[in-house]
Amino acid sequence: MFGIFIITWRETLEAALIVGILLTYLKKIGESRNSKYIYYGVISAILASLLFAYFSNIVGLLFQGSKEEIFHAAILFLAVVVLTYMVVWMHHNARELKGELQQKTDEALAKNRVWALASLAFIGVFREGIETVLFLWGLLLDSGDLVSYYANIAGGFAGIGIAVLMAWLFFKGFGHIDLRIFFRVTGILLLFIAAGMLSTGVGKLIAADILPPIVDHVWNTSWLIDEHKIIGSILSGILGYKARPSLMEMLFYLLYFPTVIIWLKTQRHDLAQ
Repeated sequence: MFGIFIITWRETLEAALIVGILLTYLKKIGESRNSKYIYYGVISAILASLLFAYFSNIVGLLFQGSKEEIFHAAILFLAVVVLTYMVVWMHHNARELKGELQQKTDEALAKNRVWALASLAFIGVFREGIETVLFLWGLLLDSGDLVSYYANIAGGFAGIGIAVLMAWLFFKGFGHIDLRIFFRVTGILLLFIAAGMLSTGVGKLIAADILPPIVDHVWNTSWLIDEHKIIGSILSGILGYKARPSLMEMLFYLLYFPTVIIWLKTQRHDLAQ
């Protein structure tokens, strides 16, 4: 639930900020009459994201047995790559996002291509929508009981609602608020979530007899913190906690963080060139 809340909160806020920047800039330059194209793009992106979620679920139903485990592992690994890339990209490019959107808006208006405004909104929102679908796929793979199902839905809608409220406040007189701390903290949490997804994906490949566990259970703390109960599910959703991890799962989880640190340092070096 809490992992889903964090993901929907962050992804919705990013999409809402993109839409807010476009609408605010159009109002600032006296082009509010073209705001409708932004809304066209947003509505189209939401519908396209829902279709993507629907068809990806249909594809998932085609796999059975060990193939299902492999398919789930592939989804998890893809979600880890996209999630990690998104965090790294936002870390280095968040400052230039506003200027880039305003520049593309000016170009669209100068060439009288108002449909391009809809495209800007569509691309920004649809990208966040696809990311959200992938991340939710990854987090929901281990949620089977009805209580977790409804809790996850509640967490998702809560994240969306708070994100929309934050974006509305930001553009209604609280634009001086520095959101960098928010993105920094949630970025760290998302990396822990990604590490947990990676570990779960490895567990799927072990179940499909593709990878060896090395050691079946490094520890067993289910007697203390059961990952299927409240506290355990919170730790599992946010930190990737597992009560009985194999050594292979544990190694991939631990190796993920130095890999991301190296990636961040490499990106910083490239930007300095």
